[in-house]
Amino acid sequence: MENQQVVPVLLPSLVKLGLPTLLVNLLAFEMGKLTGDRMPERYPALDIILRTVESLSVIDDYSKEICSKKEVAHMAVELIKLPDKIEISSSCVTAAVLIANILADAPDLALEMSKDFLLLQSLLDLFPLTSDDLEARNALWSVLTRLLLRVKDIEMSSSTLHQYVQSLVSKSDLIEDALLDSEWDRSSGNNETLSTSGANINSRTSAIKCILNILHHWKSLQKERTELHDAALYVDDKDIQKLIDCCQKHES
Repeated sequence: MENQQVVPVLLPSLVKLGLPTLLVNLLAFEMGKLTGDRMPERYPALDIILRTVESLSVIDDYSKEICSKKEVAHMAVELIKLPDKIEISSSCVTAAVLIANILADAPDLALEMSKDFLLLQSLLDLFPLTSDDLEARNALWSVLTRLLLRVKDIEMSSSTLHQYVQSLVSKSDLIEDALLDSEWDRSSGNNETLSTSGANINSRTSAIKCILNILHHWKSLQKERTELHDAALYVDDKDIQKLIDCCQKHES
């Protein structure tokens, strides 16, 4: 039998036997190795486990088995936040897609994630690794939208708002390159692009609007809060305006 015929036959039994729990335990084991003494020979195992978990997370009958386990989201977040991503770039991208799937099933998790500035910056760092993967890039835009939409729900001090602005402005070149890649996707005529461009445009446009809202909010508050002019909360207005101009150019 072909693989596509075998999977639907075996998967229900494997899930009943505890496949999701086994995968989570295996992922935790590999993450422990990764955050300890790294062993490059373990990277393929991590990648296979993550891809399997991600595949289960989009199958209607089994997605809750994965998405309801908060430790899965936690491990995916911790993986993305690791500083050295080059050797595990494929796994980090898969982790971002997995987070997008989890947030689609468990949107309440976005509020806590939205307070993690290192996660926000690390997600933006992944864009160069998705230049040849439309699905992954769309997932990144989707995650960013879900996180940034929650910013308005946070009781925010001046220093917290500053961290959001600084996180975005510090990655403005990556944001600009990602937007240019998206424009190229729209202008190219291959079948894969045409089949996914609608969802990609919606996610990207929503993320752009969220970024613009945060930046405009900062600029408007600068006129009202004198503490935003303190050296500790300084962000160059030229850098902010550059990112605003870039986002507005690609907003539609």
